[in-house]
Amino acid sequence: MGNGESAQPQRFDSAEACADAVIAEVGKNIVLGLPLGIGKANHFANALYARAEQDPSISLTIFTALTLELPRGHSAIERRFIQPLLDRLYPDYIDLAYTAARRNHCLPDNIEICEFFLLTGAYLNNPVVQRDYVSSNYTHVPRDLMDRGVNVIAQVVSPAKDGQRFSLSSNPDLTLPLLKLAREQCDQRVFLVGESNPQMPYMPGDSELAREQFDFLLEGKDFDTALFAAPSPPIGLTEYAQAFHIASLIRDGGTLQVGIGALSDAICHVLGLRHSHNPDYREMLRDLTADDSLQFRERLPLEEGRFERGLYGASEMVPPGFLHLRHLDILRREVYADAALQKLINQGEITTKVTGDTLLALARCGRISSPLTREDTEFLQKFGIIDPSYSWRGHRLLSPEGEQEDCDLNSESGRRRLLGACANQPLDGGIWLHGGFYLGPAFMYQELREMPAAELAGINMTAIDYINDLQEERELKVAQRQEARFVNSGMMVTLGGAVVSDGLGQGQVVSGVGGQYNFVAQAHELKDGRSIIAVPSTRISGGEVQSNIVWEFPHTTIPRHLRDIVVTEYGAADLRGKTDRNVMVAMLAICDSRFQEALLAKAKAAGKIEPDYTIPPEFTRNTPTRIHAVFSDRQRLSLLPYYPLGSDFTDEEAMLAIALKRLKGHSRKWWKMLPLILAGRAAYRDRSERAAYVHRCLQRMGFEGTDTFEHRLESYAVAGAVRKFVDLRRPLRPLRGSCPGK
Repeated sequence: MGNGESAQPQRFDSAEACADAVIAEVGKNIVLGLPLGIGKANHFANALYARAEQDPSISLTIFTALTLELPRGHSAIERRFIQPLLDRLYPDYIDLAYTAARRNHCLPDNIEICEFFLLTGAYLNNPVVQRDYVSSNYTHVPRDLMDRGVNVIAQVVSPAKDGQRFSLSSNPDLTLPLLKLAREQCDQRVFLVGESNPQMPYMPGDSELAREQFDFLLEGKDFDTALFAAPSPPIGLTEYAQAFHIASLIRDGGTLQVGIGALSDAICHVLGLRHSHNPDYREMLRDLTADDSLQFRERLPLEEGRFERGLYGASEMVPPGFLHLRHLDILRREVYADAALQKLINQGEITTKVTGDTLLALARCGRISSPLTREDTEFLQKFGIIDPSYSWRGHRLLSPEGEQEDCDLNSESGRRRLLGACANQPLDGGIWLHGGFYLGPAFMYQELREMPAAELAGINMTAIDYINDLQEERELKVAQRQEARFVNSGMMVTLGGAVVSDGLGQGQVVSGVGGQYNFVAQAHELKDGRSIIAVPSTRISGGEVQSNIVWEFPHTTIPRHLRDIVVTEYGAADLRGKTDRNVMVAMLAICDSRFQEALLAKAKAAGKIEPDYTIPPEFTRNTPTRIHAVFSDRQRLSLLPYYPLGSDFTDEEAMLAIALKRLKGHSRKWWKMLPLILAGRAAYRDRSERAAYVHRCLQRMGFEGTDTFEHRLESYAVAGAVRKFVDLRRPLRPLRGSCPGK
């Protein structure tokens, strides 16, 4: 049935019974495809894993990505923070059985786990996972799965109220193209297993499948479990500075793609400031981008205006920030699934309101004929342009009263009759967001579950090749994706513009290529598209500050011939089409000043920059102090919350997440920790009102009243981190009235 056969699926209320049925049907050589993120059918996968673990004659290969695991904590302090979260946010979530075996290097010989995108940094020191990683573009994964002989797909689905349809919901991204390939390759049967979970939001559109399209269905209360929540991380001023530069590159009326994480949240929040707090946005942007610094983005003037036409989202990843942009009436540019119709809207020949001019414009461009054909009528009714009560009988168009209707468009009265109830109504089928998968905090899932049907209809979760690639339906996609800005993060960028995003120099995989290469290539193909790679200028490694702009690196994700726009907290550098010399000069201008001279010396030694070149003085002040000075005003800080989109954390947990993140980067060398511990000791002993928030955090960590030396030392470190790293001038969440629409 996964290949398109029509019959009722086998239904089970036991994952173990379903696993047995799959083995009986498919055989003992199973290649299982599991979606990435929250779409994995954990109950079924664990039952199948258990069968293979017990029976060595079963060969089980699991091909997947982004295996989510309950947080464990690598230190006693982290475990104190995490355990209450597990009880509250993940009360009935079950980890995939293979995760523990992989971590402990004890996977059975007959079981192989291959991933094309790893949980970031989680498996750097795990040789089994590193060996079995598959480096593949997101859009090529269905092909690679078919080549590996995939014969089972299993994923969590959301049931419709009548139980006759199911939504692939969070993950149509790979399942839809896999099912299509399976139908085209009739010699390779792929069985589809659906694990029905009512807590998964029901997403309409392309992700909907009829019940009979499944081979096996798991239904029952055991599968009605909470989804894996990914709490929003706190946003630092470095991410906010990057976000301002990126927001100034987004054109009104354009297309937006972003990923997940602190930078994504910051970008969406700053776009909201641009729209709703425009004077504040302009002032902060201007302070971050002095006129002299604009010379390296001369083709990219600062975008400072409000969003009058709005944005359209086309993003493999749907982050919570997109819902925030929708609340603010920013993500409102709708696109339509017809190239001719979309082009007419783009050109301003018609609007999204249906009038007689809509019919005339479609006729002039040749999309419909006059008189109308049956196909023309079906097309027009699909988009709500002519009255749905018109029908065809034989070769005659009949009016709602059953009388033959003249379908010649040259008559004004005829056009008016054809429009009927559709006159002056908006077009049907408008989509403001195409997405491949979603992942985020618990409040995001709740919002999707509670979203009104009319609003939800504007989100179309669909196949990954529709979003990440232009190969099929190219004319339509080009028409929809005006002024596209594809924003992705990198770990490092070479001075020549090559990007390092997924791996380290010795071949260790940090995460994966995912769709980054797809989006960069797509940006170069679209006439007005641009790729934006965001990289913080520095990182802390081993307690030391290191530059993320490097001379060279053994591994790259995006080659330098695809270099486009690179953004750090110090500015945006437009690299497209420039000489190596000018690329390197532009990159030096957005580099942290502590590392500029060393990089310049390497460029001169290689003959890439002339020997007498000096970095202009306006770029030699690229320091964290400069960034903090821009945001030092209390009014500005009040507009830059740590968690601008909201948070699953309590106030104390929110502060602790900020402090522990910074503490982790400063804890490698004890002599650097000593001042922090001494400050924490003073804060621990301070019982005044000003230290109350510190003691609330210590109480949440279970440190109040501790009497052992080890625990007391840990409590001092936490108290010091909370006192030092939590800026009380910045709100944790948006202040009332600061983010309209929330």
